Amino acid sequence: MVLPIALLAAWIAASAQPQPLPQPGNVPTVTRLVKVFSELERGLVEKVHAKDASALDALLDPSVEMRTGSAPGAPVPRDAWIRDARKSAATPRIEQMAVHDFGEVAVVSFRETFAASAAKRRSHDRFVVDCWRRDGDAWKLVVRYLSDASASGVAGAGGTVDKRY
Repeated sequence: MVLPIALLAAWIAASAQPQPLPQPGNVPTVTRLVKVFSELERGLVEKVHAKDASALDALLDPSVEMRTGSAPGAPVPRDAWIRDARKSAATPRIEQMAVHDFGEVAVVSFRETFAASAAKRRSHDRFVVDCWRRDGDAWKLVVRYLSDASASGVAGAGGTVDKRY
């Protein structure tokens, strides 16, 4: 009887030993909504470049517009936005995405990075905020806000902001 109790006590003591901590690293956790909207944003870029009008209609609200940081009072209408987007042969890398779900509307922000071209010798980064509206089981892009986020663009104040207002 003493032997089984001693073995049980040894087993409990061995299992209670602290486990090694995972190695520190930058392993991003992707939420369900970030995954959903990452796929929508990549699909949007693909469909613009493929000139697939019917697929774009499934993703874009008929009244979609884009507003830029350099001219916020002059919205770029849907057709002009699509035409301008098709001029770029490069496919951007989407990173640092955040999604805020407000039920029927989702606000998606991310950094869009274009690889450096031989002509420009530097990359071009943009900060994008897309507002998507739920349409049945699908989402449609309603408005896009776009601003320069490259190193030569406007720098933030740094630090954190107290969001209790």
